Amino acid sequence: MRASLDVTYACDLRCIHCRTNTGEIPVHIRRRMLSIEQIQEVMLDLDRMETFEITLTGGEPTIRKGFWDLLDVIPKLKHSTVTLITNAANLTREQMDRIIDSGISSLRVSMDGTRETFEAVRLVDRYNQVMENSTYLRDRVDSFKVLTTVMKTNQHNVFALVEDLRLHGFRRQDLILVRSHGRGGRNRLLLTETETMELHRKVQDFRRRVPAIDFDLNLNAPYLVPGEKLTSHQDVVMFPYLVKDTSVAISATGDVTMSRLYSAHPLGNVKEAAIARIWEEGQDQLVREQEGFTDDKLREIFWDFAAAETPDSAPVMLTSLLDRQLFEGYEVR
Repeated sequence: MRASLDVTYACDLRCIHCRTNTGEIPVHIRRRMLSIEQIQEVMLDLDRMETFEITLTGGEPTIRKGFWDLLDVIPKLKHSTVTLITNAANLTREQMDRIIDSGISSLRVSMDGTRETFEAVRLVDRYNQVMENSTYLRDRVDSFKVLTTVMKTNQHNVFALVEDLRLHGFRRQDLILVRSHGRGGRNRLLLTETETMELHRKVQDFRRRVPAIDFDLNLNAPYLVPGEKLTSHQDVVMFPYLVKDTSVAISATGDVTMSRLYSAHPLGNVKEAAIARIWEEGQDQLVREQEGFTDDKLREIFWDFAAAETPDSAPVMLTSLLDRQLFEGYEVR
């Protein structure tokens, strides 16, 4: 099992595709966020369940007051590797050293284009700083990867970023298609099916030309091609697709979703029950859900491109069950 844990809904950026609507979360929801002590206990509980990977994400985890105290729990983990996803836009050298010294050995930095495109997506001119910080972190952790969300705004610039990353000595990058939840849908940033398949073709061409040992470029788009078998590669993004019903997502206020493939409702809250109990009691529901969702059905759900095909088409706010990001009873999407 692997777990994704939202540390906060706050962020120091206001990206145009943000899935968690940073800067827009109502105060009454922000006030219900788990305390740092509660997050620490959840991490320890996950470790006792022998969870192999705990991913800290957000929002931007590092701006949460108490985040640095959260790192104190990492040396106590016996089974779990901790992965941190960060925008790296405003990290100081001292902060990066604290992250490295904490025992975090796996880092993912989000970067969506070269300088001008980066600014158009992130709304700040921080490309050089993010590249500098990423280089520093990459050279000091066991596992480092750049995550790039592909959308209308940056699709023309994706491979320019790939080449710039290669020039700077990076070797791993995942492309992730923007989804319809949050500002991605509201800002009409979804790719059409034609655009998506063209991106898929370009990635396949690149992989044929460039060995993965030189630069490992992946398009994280499960079920995109009918009948195509999923790769055996297991990673922070792809693992829930490869091994069904092994993923737990915990929101910043404690709601637990058992599978990012198709669970549409939270099965509990860690404020009210231990994560191990929620996991155990949710198994029957997961079995029933898996029986109802074949790979063909999942492809049909995941890849509904209708909302992006024409400028005047009505946006579909939920194009797949995966997109049902849960914010305390659907109060915020």
